[in-house]
Amino acid sequence: MEGASGLREDSGIAFTGWFGLLVGIQVRADSFGGERPACARGCTRRLHRHGCYHRYARPTGGERFAVQRYWCPECELTLSVLAADRLPYRPVEGLRVEAFFNAQAGIGSGPDPPPGQLEAGCLRRAWTRFQTRVSTLKEAFGLLIPSVIAGAVHLWEQMRLAKATLAAILEFLQQSCNISLLGDYRCLRLPP
Repeated sequence: MEGASGLREDSGIAFTGWFGLLVGIQVRADSFGGERPACARGCTRRLHRHGCYHRYARPTGGERFAVQRYWCPECELTLSVLAADRLPYRPVEGLRVEAFFNAQAGIGSGPDPPPGQLEAGCLRRAWTRFQTRVSTLKEAFGLLIPSVIAGAVHLWEQMRLAKATLAAILEFLQQSCNISLLGDYRCLRLPP
């Protein structure tokens, strides 16, 4: 809620509104055409580049990549543009996750080269998280997959038949349900 003083109060904490950092979402780089996204709220003005932040490219933490941010001067929404092959909050490359999930489903031989101990732990945790989301993802895919799914392995096989790659699966989930493969993250939903 905003009061007359221009302050916003959420959970008893007051934030000032002029920073433009109050609300933000992530969009995927393949979800828009051109050099920059349009405002998710439909504002007419062009978004401004608003710096970037860096995320770990690999679980070891050595390499980083930049995530470009944009700011809407009309509604003050901040958009971060995540690469098409990345999952929110995961330091593992999408192609490695896809290869690991394929191996779990018996479709392929797994990531090449084989993951190190740290990356293998990240991939196992991602698969464990995926196993908890079978019903959510089945519902998100709706009629694109069979109505009876026998578990995570069967779901992954059917999702791969409906959408050929992990990047296509992630794009579908964001555009149709504003969720991701491993979570219903707040950063993917447009704030009120």
